[in-house]
Amino acid sequence: MNSNNTKSNFGKWGWSMIIYCAISYYLAAALSTDALNWFPTAFQAYHGWGDAFVNMCNAMAGIGGWIGVAAAVVFSIMTAKKGSRFMALFGNILTGILCLIMAFTNSQPVFFLMVICLTFIGGNIQLNVVPNNIMNVWFPKKKGLALGWASMGLPICTATIIVIFTKIGNPRTAYILLGIVCFVFAIVSVFWAKNTPEEVGCTPDNEPVNVEEAKALMEKQQAVAKSMTMGVIAKDRNTWLIGIGHGMLWMTTIGLVSNFVTKLVMTGIDVQVSVMMLTVAAVIGIIGSYIWGWLDQKFTTKIASVIYGIWYLAALLIMIFQNGSTGMMVLAAIFVGFGIGGIGNLIPSIIGTCFGRFGFIQANRLIAPINTAVRSTALIIIGAIGVANLNKAYMVFFICSVISIIMICFIKPDENKVVIK
Repeated sequence: MNSNNTKSNFGKWGWSMIIYCAISYYLAAALSTDALNWFPTAFQAYHGWGDAFVNMCNAMAGIGGWIGVAAAVVFSIMTAKKGSRFMALFGNILTGILCLIMAFTNSQPVFFLMVICLTFIGGNIQLNVVPNNIMNVWFPKKKGLALGWASMGLPICTATIIVIFTKIGNPRTAYILLGIVCFVFAIVSVFWAKNTPEEVGCTPDNEPVNVEEAKALMEKQQAVAKSMTMGVIAKDRNTWLIGIGHGMLWMTTIGLVSNFVTKLVMTGIDVQVSVMMLTVAAVIGIIGSYIWGWLDQKFTTKIASVIYGIWYLAALLIMIFQNGSTGMMVLAAIFVGFGIGGIGNLIPSIIGTCFGRFGFIQANRLIAPINTAVRSTALIIIGAIGVANLNKAYMVFFICSVISIIMICFIKPDENKVVIK
């Protein structure tokens, strides 16, 4: 399914979809993981809530991820029936409403409920479901490279969202504005998002083939995808190797990014410098996003995933032995940052590689819940161990990453499930 063609010749509509998905990835990160570096302490100070509030926010985000296990199944089924464009409209309106409730409530229980809801909705619809599906449908052969560009939205968010929120200052105002952005993107999605390239007279991967031939191939691909029942997907070993193996790499990513600033501050680095280093890490991640996509396209998703896992083992060691020195701080920014954009490429790409263009959304009905359950464990681990003991959490992530690398080595795509001609 992979092509080693690393030229970014996606065409006008192809680039349009890449930019659209980049915005969706940005919002997904803003609504869940990245904002954890800011909103718990900001709302704690604004409302005068107790010291336990910050740890509770991490724990609630973890619970939201676990609830997202069931939500991922529902959202994937809805996408298969209604299409990506409908889900973009539905998801953005819903998250917009939740942001406004989070902004205006003075109740801690209601606030925690909004943290849970934003985590499982933003992390599913605006990440797992809509952009990932669009990328696989539009770019079945060059999805690695296309995702390398689109998933830049994730590190761009990491680089900018805390800076933007800090400039706004008032957390209530920040979340009102974030809600408005979601509403606007919902309306824009109706006219911008396209379920398939064929519906606008284009071809997958912008290949120079007759549009009618492309439509005939699409019908064949859709027929193969329809045969992928939940039972078929559940019996495929790749489902579990991707779900658990890549899920643990995602868990490590969340564990490193969500409390990156907190960890640096704990080693004696000034909070402003720590925020700046998160921004630096994210800027490095923008470059990393393309590099991981290029590696995916050139050497296959499986090889790129193994390299990614090894890279983050080094990142974890750097964070464990972080001592507050300038050198270690810079290394942390480089190693953590370079991986920020990678996981967003690799998971949807490996699913498409193993299950095909339209088989992605079918397989994602089961893989996304598994990924969600595993990745969300990061915040539960941190919440249970306590932010004050991050090194213990990093050691757990290290062991899990080693296991994930071993699992990924056993992934083997089935050519019968992938129709490319």
